[in-house]
Amino acid sequence: MRAQLSSRQGFTLVELLVVIAIIGVLVALLLPAIQAAREAARRAQCTSQLKNLTLGMINHESTHGAWPASGWSGRWTGDPDRGTGARQPGSWLFATLPYIEAQPLHDMGSGVAGRARTDLLKKRDATPLPIANCPSRRDGGPYPYPHGQAALTGNGQGGVIEYTFEQAARCDYAVSVGDETNFDVRCIQISPSDYNANIPGFPPSLDEFSGVSFCGNAVPNRSITDGLSKTMALGEKWVPVADYDTGSWKGDDWAMFVGFQDDTVRSTYYNNRDPDHVPQPDGVTLSSPNDVAARELFGSSHPSGCLASMCDGSVSTVSYDVDAEVFRQMGHRSDDGQPKPSRR
Repeated sequence: MRAQLSSRQGFTLVELLVVIAIIGVLVALLLPAIQAAREAARRAQCTSQLKNLTLGMINHESTHGAWPASGWSGRWTGDPDRGTGARQPGSWLFATLPYIEAQPLHDMGSGVAGRARTDLLKKRDATPLPIANCPSRRDGGPYPYPHGQAALTGNGQGGVIEYTFEQAARCDYAVSVGDETNFDVRCIQISPSDYNANIPGFPPSLDEFSGVSFCGNAVPNRSITDGLSKTMALGEKWVPVADYDTGSWKGDDWAMFVGFQDDTVRSTYYNNRDPDHVPQPDGVTLSSPNDVAARELFGSSHPSGCLASMCDGSVSTVSYDVDAEVFRQMGHRSDDGQPKPSRR
């Protein structure tokens, strides 16, 4: 018998092109959904971190009778041997570390002097803290510290040391000083010779700021008369996209435990000359990104708005289109929700 030969039929070029086109359409349809799902997951993580940071601050208030203070102005950074409140030169985040399961990081250098202390402080300042960074923006680094200014803190023996570092871990969240502006120059500059001195006018009284934390001082819950659920505690700080990892922008150049600077504190202030002083997307191009007004902004890499926590621990999204007066009131702890007509 003659064997029958079977023929094998393959794809034609046209059919192959059709299949490739269909795959391309499916990818184009699925990619935005995948990206949206990833952003939703990152936003959820950012929300959780902001909530846990705020709960840590709430525990600080329960323990010490006040929210964490924001440290001293200038080059001062966290001192592991100076406790909390007006005596602590470091940031609100440094004071919060014991309440977010980061006591070992807080205590690095404690009880040690000389070169050993300096080395531990440099290591501390370069150690990323995952809870302090929004995953939609960046990890904690460490990142370059290009301007090279020396930091100041206690030497563990009642005096002061200066030390320099090359790498700095950074924080994406800032405490709200309220309806304030030019706040960094309103804080008394403490010189190394005044490290142990009682300085007239420092810390500023609670009447001198409207948020929950300021240089050397912070409020007890009883002073938040607008209500804990109506007063802003923390928010994402605005950082230009191009400077996420450079350390070159003035509002994000120091390590995260530096005291009262725009690296760690921001405001809800606005006036009729600067009506757009509301949260901004990181990708926006500002006309003067190094001006004081820009360095006081809250902002985010999330597409829908900036995440902010209230003093009861709740977290919500503040739209980039939020009314400036509404946002100002969020930051003010005791204005009873009353507008300021002079700002219009």
